[in-house]
Amino acid sequence: MIPNADGGYLTASQMLERFLFPPAAQWTQIGKLSGGEKRRLYLLRILMGAPNVLLLDEPTNDLDIQTLTILEGYLDEFAGAVIAVSHDRYFLDRVTDKIFAFEGEGVIRSYVGNYSDYREQVYAAEQEALQAANLSSLTKALRATDVQLVKGEPERKKERPLKMTFKEQQDFAQIETHIAQAEEELLNNNQHMNDVGSDFGKLTELVGIQQVLERNLNDLLDRWTYLNELAEKIAQNKG
Repeated sequence: MIPNADGGYLTASQMLERFLFPPAAQWTQIGKLSGGEKRRLYLLRILMGAPNVLLLDEPTNDLDIQTLTILEGYLDEFAGAVIAVSHDRYFLDRVTDKIFAFEGEGVIRSYVGNYSDYREQVYAAEQEALQAANLSSLTKALRATDVQLVKGEPERKKERPLKMTFKEQQDFAQIETHIAQAEEELLNNNQHMNDVGSDFGKLTELVGIQQVLERNLNDLLDRWTYLNELAEKIAQNKG
């Protein structure tokens, strides 16, 4: 007999019934069982040993849906520790309360919660890193276009000759083409997001790309406004 969640015990016959072996089938010779029934019986044999630790290696690869559903229910009541290796996010959502993520190059990080909780934590960290990287790239781009970023109260710009630099002339001639290209990329990415459906991993990646494309478009629009205002001032000065 093995202990259950209520403090009592389950007999071998009761466990067999729980794993879809009714009394009439419990005396069937193993050789006459189907492949799925044999896997279910093997799993049951392990559980009848009343282990306090279970190691599950990709269990959803070998178990049918019925057996997997029964196993998930059993794990809900299991008093010991369960260590599962799986690529099945739904199984991990169902049975886990802590994730160990192998992130490459010997790095292993632990996250409290199930797989969905883990993805939310990773996504938040990725967005924070992405924002920091974008800010760095934007700062470099603005410096390259003779626009300075200052901290605190902005200083009044020094008076400058009313003419465009060579870089500004190049940007002014190409800016509308770049804006059109950026808008098309944004539209295409939106379409990809609609196409991926429930693929959470791909959708997360596309959302990150979406934010970068939107910021890029906003930067181009700001640059377009600046260049057009400068061109108007130069025209008025000449007039």
